[in-house]
Amino acid sequence: MASLFSLPNELRITSLYSQFPCREQQIRALATLLSVRAAQSRNIILHGLEATGKSCITKAVLEELSTEHETANGIVNGNTAHENLRYAIVKTAECITGRHLLEQSVGAVAKAVEWKGPIGRCDNLSQLVVELSRLLANWKTSDEDGKRRFVLVFDGIDRQRDAPPTLLPALARLGEVIPSLTTLFLLTSPRPQLLHFPGVTHILFPSYTKSELLLISSLTLPNPLLPTGEKDTRETHTRFLSAVYDSLSKHSGRDILSFQHVAAQLWPRFIRPILSGELSPTPFSRLLLANRSLFQDDSVLIPSIISAPTSKPQVQAPTKAAKSHTLHQTLPFNSRLLLVSSYLASYNPPRLDAVLFMKTALQKRRKKGGATALTRTTKASASKSRKISRKLLGPQAFVLERMLAIFHAIREESRGGMGRGSVNGSADVQMAIATLISLRLLVRVGNADPLDGGARYRVAVGWEVVRSVGRSVGIEAEEWVGD
Repeated sequence: MASLFSLPNELRITSLYSQFPCREQQIRALATLLSVRAAQSRNIILHGLEATGKSCITKAVLEELSTEHETANGIVNGNTAHENLRYAIVKTAECITGRHLLEQSVGAVAKAVEWKGPIGRCDNLSQLVVELSRLLANWKTSDEDGKRRFVLVFDGIDRQRDAPPTLLPALARLGEVIPSLTTLFLLTSPRPQLLHFPGVTHILFPSYTKSELLLISSLTLPNPLLPTGEKDTRETHTRFLSAVYDSLSKHSGRDILSFQHVAAQLWPRFIRPILSGELSPTPFSRLLLANRSLFQDDSVLIPSIISAPTSKPQVQAPTKAAKSHTLHQTLPFNSRLLLVSSYLASYNPPRLDAVLFMKTALQKRRKKGGATALTRTTKASASKSRKISRKLLGPQAFVLERMLAIFHAIREESRGGMGRGSVNGSADVQMAIATLISLRLLVRVGNADPLDGGARYRVAVGWEVVRSVGRSVGIEAEEWVGD
């Protein structure tokens, strides 16, 4: 007599450990809850931040449990040959509306159970219950009395567009009407009592730690390899990954996708001295010292996060701050200068404009190659009278004419500014200002008509963005801040 409860085949689960390192606990828990003869659960919530392996591990476990592996004793998946498990995955990111989600769910279930008849419309949750009951009621195993289970996965259901507040609680009740159905929810950060249903199993997928990131990333050899062989390549690459994490990815690129993409971009530049014969892989400290500039400029990291591959298993959506860091890659030359000028107009007191941007100060900057003594004296006197840094006080409103005056002053100091011709009266500058306003990089303050010259503006980006944008046009913003 077959046991009513048995764990899934340990050999088949172990094969997934090497495919997904550092996720043994999550794989074992998920396989136990989804196996036909294991601990049945009507609803399961998998939650964790982006790029933690929720989607790919779920799909791999379901594929492994649903694939039939017959033996000489007629055993399939560690249970009797009459047991069957099938699944359907619905990616909510591909569903435009709530109705689209319901129709995609019915279509995915019909495809999984090999339904041959017509599929009815599904306009609401009541029709979803009816259609799923009809599809799964006609799904037969090889034996009428065989055990079966169907797993319906909603990937990213917390980001569904135009979702009614009753969507998740209603989906959680499907298992009460359809006994052979298990609903699996993949979320980022579930709130308490999300499904309005007690006793729901939660499986956490935590973010990868530094040791786990290095372990997973070091399993794959980089490209290109070192001339000294695979052993030296692996050893140098492992130490290189640790340096990348400590310098660039520790605070802003901790997910595995962005970390691996940044490392892949820096690796060819890092080993360039070795390929040219200038240095050897050992000692590593000399190689790291020769490439210290790669780990000092954070502008290498942010564009790599944006351009990192977004295919499953992990997806990272760019944040608003990360998008702002890529402005120096997309905005024209004058637009970048105008953005820097707006920041200087917002954070510099108007009384210091003559000191910072007059012609004599510009000439002293060209001679000395940096900030003038006049600027340093002004900063010293300002620091005595004001204890709080001006950067902490927030951006102040400015008139457009003042920002344009600063723009013309710093344009002469920018990279290639002197050779770009005059911009006096150019419509391109006005168009660039309008573009910055439409992108919410400049914010209009007050209700004044912008055509009467009384409108005031305020910059909407921070210091890190302005410093990166300024360096892309040859401007060191630190020299122009009269703090």
